Amino acid sequence: MTDPQALPRCPRCGVDVFPTIRVGPEFVDDFYLPAGQRLAQWLDDAPTGSALLVVEIGAGFNTPGVTRRPMENREKLVRQTPRVRLVRINPDHPDHPDVPADLGARALSVPLGADRLLDGLAA
Repeated sequence: MTDPQALPRCPRCGVDVFPTIRVGPEFVDDFYLPAGQRLAQWLDDAPTGSALLVVEIGAGFNTPGVTRRPMENREKLVRQTPRVRLVRINPDHPDHPDVPADLGARALSVPLGADRLLDGLAA
């Protein structure tokens, strides 16, 4: 049995603390919005014709709107910018490492765990 006194609680309101992962409607992404806005601004400020490699590690379909779809669809990013490439690394499920077919040679699917990939690159 778990000791209820050992469970983390919010120091302000005393409510039980839970992981910040999308497990239901209680997930609030407000904390992540400023970082997303900074990324969007950084991408908008990049000189025209810049080269960029997007390396996506472990992004599946639990929260596709956070990483997976924005990297595929963001205006002027992978889909609309010729010098941007996408590498999607994910072993968890047969379709998780898949990349959109219309990206052609500008996207690479790597159906391995990041540890195996990095170990292989280091060897």
